[in-house]
Amino acid sequence: MQDLFSEMTLVTITYNSAEVLPAHIESLRDSAKHKLPRWLIVDNASTDGSEELLARYGQDVELVKSPKNLGFGSACNLGIHASTTRYVVVLNPDTQLDEAELEKLLAELKKHGAAIAGPALEPTTDKRVEATDWLVGAVLLFDTELMNAVGYFDEQFFLYEEDVDICKRANDAGLKVIHCRNVSIPHVGGGSTVRNKAVNEFIHFHKGRSFVLYARKHGSPASVVEKYVGDNRRRKFIALLTFGRNRYLRARAKLEGVASVLAPGETS
Repeated sequence: MQDLFSEMTLVTITYNSAEVLPAHIESLRDSAKHKLPRWLIVDNASTDGSEELLARYGQDVELVKSPKNLGFGSACNLGIHASTTRYVVVLNPDTQLDEAELEKLLAELKKHGAAIAGPALEPTTDKRVEATDWLVGAVLLFDTELMNAVGYFDEQFFLYEEDVDICKRANDAGLKVIHCRNVSIPHVGGGSTVRNKAVNEFIHFHKGRSFVLYARKHGSPASVVEKYVGDNRRRKFIALLTFGRNRYLRARAKLEGVASVLAPGETS
């Protein structure tokens, strides 16, 4: 059995996540048979009453409040650097936790000598544990003794690609990144922040921006970005013809994100 209390710190990143936080916190409290590990809630300047909600949980959680929205990776770094345990797991607030599954994830990380491990985020009959190029950032367990030399999240990525980037850097450094499909930590998905038109456009802006930042950082040919731009221009045009307003706005926001990185005239 793994001793989560002494070995692991939990870091949950929130931004206007009051709607999903209670289920997230209570899922672990309800399943725990032992004392909870230290649990940091890093809040990106929420305005939805998240701070007041967290006060209900007393000493089970610690609020780390940022004065502004730092983005996912930067908030993760705050939590990781505030932890004192060798093992740190970063979490989305719309994941459903279970003490036994966290213990299994930690056991697999140790068994395989991995630097990063992630679970199955949805039901699967595939129970393999295998090396992988990247993991979804909703649940990532780190061995900090291995990762300290590599570093953590690249803060130029406000949203998206930061999980791909950190796994690539670990792999490039000769460290193991493993997907533990025999561990189940469900990710509800899309529930981290209440969605509205402005939030959706913000999200797709950063999808476009991070796509280009990642491509440039890791030396992708210019044709990769050109194809991405061309695909989204076509989506925008087709959406106009078919009165698909939401599809149009998503494609437009991605192109605005791309333009925020590229110099004028860099793409035709």
